[in-house]
Amino acid sequence: MMTMRVRGLLGLASRVPGTKAFSTEIFVSRLSFYTTEEEFKNTFSPFGAVEEVRLVRDNQTGRPKGFGFVKYSSQMAAEKAVKAMDGRIIRGRLIFVEAAKERDDTG
Repeated sequence: MMTMRVRGLLGLASRVPGTKAFSTEIFVSRLSFYTTEEEFKNTFSPFGAVEEVRLVRDNQTGRPKGFGFVKYSSQMAAEKAVKAMDGRIIRGRLIFVEAAKERDDTG
């Protein structure tokens, strides 16, 4: 009886807010403002097939804001990139890498 209850709770974990499965998209912060999209993609491509890279830019100047997103074709590639790149120094800057949070387009 106890094992059935535990299995049921484990199955719910992926549907409970804040406990969702690891995303295929990662968030990278503290990038150099001189990082190009090509350089960004090349830096993160050794971990798996990159579907998309996005450097967030200032609307007025068009210059990168120092953070961006990498979308992988698999969850495993995204996990490998986070583990390998979080806390690394790229272009003289300590970067932070984590799973991207889902966008909330409602508000």
